Amino acid sequence: MSGQKENSSRDLVKEPLAAWTVCLKEERAAVLSTLLESSSPALPVGARLFVPEDGEPLGDLGDASLNRLVVELARKKLDTLYPKSETCQFSLPGGGQAQVFVDVNLPPFELIIFGAGHDAIPLAKFAVQLGFKTTVVDPRPAYATEERFPGARIILADVNSWEERVNIGRRTHVVVMNHHLERDRATLRFVLNSPAPYVGVLGPRSRCQRMLEALEKEGVIFREEQLARMYNPVGLDIGAETSEEVAISILSEILAFRNGHAGGFLRGRESVHQPARR
Repeated sequence: MSGQKENSSRDLVKEPLAAWTVCLKEERAAVLSTLLESSSPALPVGARLFVPEDGEPLGDLGDASLNRLVVELARKKLDTLYPKSETCQFSLPGGGQAQVFVDVNLPPFELIIFGAGHDAIPLAKFAVQLGFKTTVVDPRPAYATEERFPGARIILADVNSWEERVNIGRRTHVVVMNHHLERDRATLRFVLNSPAPYVGVLGPRSRCQRMLEALEKEGVIFREEQLARMYNPVGLDIGAETSEEVAISILSEILAFRNGHAGGFLRGRESVHQPARR
């Protein structure tokens, strides 16, 4: 009997860990929870519970009530745009506490750049270096090339094929920089109707306003929630002038947005890592 119990304890660890490993390799969203400490000797320290974004949980922390609480937290995190890993305390039904480390894995954050002009080159380069899954969309084969954008995915497409070829998810950041008024206007119409949480639009506010007014005349009226996801002029105010500086400005804003920070100087802050929003 003791041998069977020992094997069962090993399974509590191995099966969820194997699923987690596959999840990491396939870049899928999931949560792996590990029991670190418990006031109950009946709970096996080191037990794991794996919760994928799509699918049923796998594993067991040793208590049905604790499993439910952890799965509920995991689902909540996976439904959050930018969840964080953390160690959590849970109250056990019979009294006592359990400490569980909740590890969140997300697919690489995506950046889609509409426009393959000269100033898009450093933006794509820095984004790739930061680990963003980067895509450049442009209809011009002379501009949108692997030589100009190493490490980025190239989509040669115009407005008529975006629906089929450009996939924008709820964790996809978008930057509109076609330097072409009609193409930018069509891009705005497309991306603001997507789940993208962040849409950066290059150029002055007056130009963007004219595009919105032109779209309104065409019968395209955006909701307040859609417009709230648009950032124009794009980037943080760092006095950027060169293409490289503009790229740093844009990516700094995207990182601040993703991490829940407002940007700005750290000097005078009480806490360096305190987010502006939860």
